[in-house]
Amino acid sequence: MTDSFNHVTCPKCGYEENPVTAKKCEICGHALKKDKSLTPVIAGVGALLFLGALGFTGYNAFFRQNASQPTTQPTTQAPAPTTPADTTASPAAPATTSQPGNVTNALSWGDRVLFTDAPNADMQAGAAAFATGDYATATARFEAARQAVRNDPEVLIYLNNARLGATPALGIAAVVPIGDTPNTARELLRGVAQAQDEAIAAGTPVKVLIADDRNDAGQAAAIANALVQDPNVVGVIGHGTSTTTLAAAPIYQQGQLPMIAPTSTTTELATLAREGGNFVFRVIPSDQFTGTTLARHMLSEGKNQPIVFYNSQSSYSKSLQEAFSTTLGLEGGQVVKLVDLSQGNPAAELQGSGADAVVLLPDSATFDAAIAVAQVNQGQLPMLAGDAFYRIEALQKGGNSLTGTVVTVPWHPLKSTPPFAQVAASTWGGDINWRTALSYDAFQALSSARTVGNVAPGSGVQGRTALGQAMAGQGFAASGATGAISFLPSGDRNATVLLVKVEPGSRSGTGFDFVPLP
Repeated sequence: MTDSFNHVTCPKCGYEENPVTAKKCEICGHALKKDKSLTPVIAGVGALLFLGALGFTGYNAFFRQNASQPTTQPTTQAPAPTTPADTTASPAAPATTSQPGNVTNALSWGDRVLFTDAPNADMQAGAAAFATGDYATATARFEAARQAVRNDPEVLIYLNNARLGATPALGIAAVVPIGDTPNTARELLRGVAQAQDEAIAAGTPVKVLIADDRNDAGQAAAIANALVQDPNVVGVIGHGTSTTTLAAAPIYQQGQLPMIAPTSTTTELATLAREGGNFVFRVIPSDQFTGTTLARHMLSEGKNQPIVFYNSQSSYSKSLQEAFSTTLGLEGGQVVKLVDLSQGNPAAELQGSGADAVVLLPDSATFDAAIAVAQVNQGQLPMLAGDAFYRIEALQKGGNSLTGTVVTVPWHPLKSTPPFAQVAASTWGGDINWRTALSYDAFQALSSARTVGNVAPGSGVQGRTALGQAMAGQGFAASGATGAISFLPSGDRNATVLLVKVEPGSRSGTGFDFVPLP
């Protein structure tokens, strides 16, 4: 725990704005103990500390083009379990060496097509040309594929990589669950592809390596080891879920490769040991912030005895439930019944519960079970739900049974920072969702850190260290689709979440829409 002149930082969640008189953290409820050794210091030099604090300033978030150290097409080196590879030498040619656990087939700068659910002859031909270093042919074939499939981010990323060819460029890896949930993977990659496209147009060459962790913890760890050993990768955007992020994060931390999770919310990530500086961040608010927001909204509506549905086997669902229940208990409410969505017939637990509200906190595996609860409830009790409900499938499957349900979300297009939503709609031919916005923001955070750290292509381990130090530094800020981006000491984003309500509407095409609360 650390103390500022008039605030106390929570050692559990990293929240920095607790007043010095607080006994418990306002966000997570963790007991706060003042560091008595600081009392005489604060008493004697408080005014001096205050004046000194005025001297801190933020960093300028402008892109710089630094191509003083030439590199060639990024390659993926064979992994070792602990230390990063030597990055003093540039790789020689576009090639990918063998990786254990079939990791080779899960990585691509453009030399292989990772999405197999929508075959495209131009994509395959482009990848084959890319693999041989024929970037002109690869560019032409990827351009043809882009014309045919406008909303495919894999095409745009490979097209940009091919256009850069052998141009010195920074390498950023985007790790997504293609083999498990390809639509979710595409949503994440759209934000990365759009940000890459904008960076290149602004004169900053960036190549993106796509990796598929299949939403599997073992595969995620193998990929993390491979990326730590690749000298051309200076930052990672991923992983797609809390489970895979928790499996990979310690490897990135030990290997000192900066990772920014766009959609992993589990509170466990904040407890990761961070010796040697922090290299693990996220741009989505943690479950602690989400659970607190949801509980406080419910209490403000005069409801304080909910029945809560969650999945005890999911780190995400469990941590969100704990955050919600903790805040509720601290602020005058009580969970009257806790139901595991992964067991038995959860919907049957509604009858006779004595609850005055229903709270649905499923993960993807128990989403359908949560929809069944909503259909049984049929509007009898007011409902609230976690961000897993902010998806088109909720509106399609839940329909009228979800009318009036309040859902926490990290972003909504009607609340977006201009011009992101407009550019996204033009780029992809329609609306995008929060996963795209947050992966875009993860890219923007790395880009701003690159400027702060003056990171150039070929900087290797030194570049990674500079990126990590920049993002962890006091005063770091970046601007993204979801607004200003800054990080707490825990690596969590210092931000709030939005609340939306399900209402009849025509925007989504389902007859119902998520509409932001005033």
